Amino acid sequence: MNDPVKNLIEELGAHLTQKEHSDIVMNNGKGKQFLIAPSEFVEIKTVGNPRKIAFVDGGDGPLEESPNFLITINRVYFSLFQGKKRIKPKDNPRVQFFSSVTSNIETINGKKTVSYDTKLFPHSDEDKKYLPEASDLTSTTESTTILQGARLNSLGRRFAEWQLAIHAVESELEKGDMIVMDGSLQTSFKNEIKYANKLYSLAMSKGVIVCGLAKTSRLITESGDPLLARIAEIAEDVPHEKWYVKVAEEISADDRGFMMAVKFHGKSQFVFRFEILREQFEGMSSEELNSVLDSLVENCQDVAMLGYPYGAIDADRFAQVRRDELNMYQGFMMAEKMRHPEWKKLQKYSASLAVHDVLNGVTS
Repeated sequence: MNDPVKNLIEELGAHLTQKEHSDIVMNNGKGKQFLIAPSEFVEIKTVGNPRKIAFVDGGDGPLEESPNFLITINRVYFSLFQGKKRIKPKDNPRVQFFSSVTSNIETINGKKTVSYDTKLFPHSDEDKKYLPEASDLTSTTESTTILQGARLNSLGRRFAEWQLAIHAVESELEKGDMIVMDGSLQTSFKNEIKYANKLYSLAMSKGVIVCGLAKTSRLITESGDPLLARIAEIAEDVPHEKWYVKVAEEISADDRGFMMAVKFHGKSQFVFRFEILREQFEGMSSEELNSVLDSLVENCQDVAMLGYPYGAIDADRFAQVRRDELNMYQGFMMAEKMRHPEWKKLQKYSASLAVHDVLNGVTS
């Protein structure tokens, strides 16, 4: 009997294994790529005296959406650690706010153009000073598919991460300390580079090292292999338990990181994409680079996720928006809408995207 799953796996496996390896990252920029070979892996040596590190992360969740508006709850947080030791921050490390995105249609030069306007509603007056300018979150498109995709959901949160990082560098960190952003240092939204550059300038003036640590990566090698998986394969011939290897340096306005792959614990199965602000990386000695990486190694000893910084786990935990919270805030919103005559119209807008949820509830 024909087994489509068996046939699929066999054919896909044959396709993925019958090719020559090219162990260089696929790079669309103008930066230098480095050959990834066992001889290029450098051991991270234990030196002690870890640096203070701020880990920044954010979370968001949609509360209500329709083709012409979107309401999201956003939360950003930073944790402070020095090795395994937690450090109490001077100010509240968590910022929470709601955001609403509305669409407006205009005709410009004979073409229909959709613009998105975002307004931010901080949880408290204290949170307000850590938020980006709403005007920087405006965007336009000629697409007729309105308010689609996760990019708009995360827009306000991503900008707030940069803004909170700026505050952490200003108030919590000194020369030689580090700040680690969740994800790469690459920017992708309009006006995002404005906030990133402000962080970079401030950090360089204070001597604070800016890093990015990505939990996942969609990068591939020039032969089409997943980059981090291929590096993990090559590392099997490397004697070091903890290591880094250079991958690439981008030269573009929206990506100022020097990219490496790292492994922070000998018994860990994880290899991560890790970046350091390129201008800072270029001025580092090998000893200083080792000190930066060893400071992260010292924070990667928690058995819950060996080889991943506990400070980043902590930041994710306090920034995360959980499903039960979404249900609670949706209830608050429903109660508030009941007090206003416009709520019935808003409910009709939202219902236009809710059919799948209703159907899933019936058939699941």
